[in-house]
Amino acid sequence: MALELLRSVPLFAGLEEEVLAEVAAWARPRHLGREEVLFRAGDPFRGFFVVCSGHIQLSRLASTGQEKVVELIGPKETFAEAVLFLDQPSYPVEARGLAPTELLELPAEPFNRLLDERPHLTRNLLGTVSRRVHRLVQDVAALTLQDATGRVVGYLLARADQAGQEGGRVSLPVKKAAVASRLGVQPETFSRVLARLREAGAIEVERERIRLRDPDRLAQFLP
Repeated sequence: MALELLRSVPLFAGLEEEVLAEVAAWARPRHLGREEVLFRAGDPFRGFFVVCSGHIQLSRLASTGQEKVVELIGPKETFAEAVLFLDQPSYPVEARGLAPTELLELPAEPFNRLLDERPHLTRNLLGTVSRRVHRLVQDVAALTLQDATGRVVGYLLARADQAGQEGGRVSLPVKKAAVASRLGVQPETFSRVLARLREAGAIEVERERIRLRDPDRLAQFLP
């Protein structure tokens, strides 16, 4: 199972089969129940993770005690890999399973040795980290320049593009409250925006599934 999953993860693209088999040999299966915490912000870094199934929420607590969702991680995605580059590594966020979730944990020590031996893997890792930074920059721009409607519309269009289902059905990966926090809006605001888009004929909402009836009409709500 581990080897088959690693073949489909962008981080390991182009690696020889024997190298993938080596990584799979020291990967540790992990299981999280719904709402179970994997690690908290400040915990010592042990390694990074690949999601096999389910979803992980990465979040931080503000000084007020309010939780802010930083990112939502789904199947075949990795997280916490950037911590490999820190001198005094600790996890900067909390990771929690939003549903029963299966993971592979890749321990830091053997993976660092592999990076020294395989420059191609180092380039892949830098590419993965760069794409995540790019997404975070886009998030900051959306929080600064877009209202709640613009953030929700941008999210829906991006999800459709990622799934290759423009004009089709988009599944929300997790509960609406987590998506709302990820977008920096209140859950009730998120629901109101969806209702407004539905009334405008741009989308249809079926529980966790959203059908983009008219992507062009939907895009008109962007600033």
